Amino acid sequence: MYITDHTQQVQLIKEMTQLRRDLEKYVVYYHHPQTNQMWKSFFPLGTNGELGPKLLRHEPLPEDLKELLLICLSEDAPENAIGLAIEMTAKIHEWPEVFRILKENYSDYNRKQVRYFLKNFEVKNYPQIIESLYEGEEVHLSEKELKKLVWRSRRLKAKSLFF
Repeated sequence: MYITDHTQQVQLIKEMTQLRRDLEKYVVYYHHPQTNQMWKSFFPLGTNGELGPKLLRHEPLPEDLKELLLICLSEDAPENAIGLAIEMTAKIHEWPEVFRILKENYSDYNRKQVRYFLKNFEVKNYPQIIESLYEGEEVHLSEKELKKLVWRSRRLKAKSLFF
């Protein structure tokens, strides 16, 4: 589902046909002719100054966040957990729902995958993320709610180590 390794990304992109690209947002869509699968190459944490990590993933994603988390955190593929964490970091408005689903369905996930996800999910850096990605936009989460999410992230990390 996600490919984070640059070498693997380049190899796969060479096999695919480019469909369209958006140079302003640094997003490119591809089609893999052998598998008939659509792919998206993008920089979810990219801002005007820096692009951040590049991701390559299947397109489209499941619409249901619960299903997406189940797919990425159940399989023994660290790149899925890491890629999803990087992408979710850029979507602050979805953080409360992510943590709600993680808490409710924790037993359905591979603990190792949860650790990878939480390690790369930059919740604790929310002031920098808001400043760089949501410049001038209103974020509908209060400072108190964001701090609560950071705390929930720490609790889940501890839980993944011991339970």
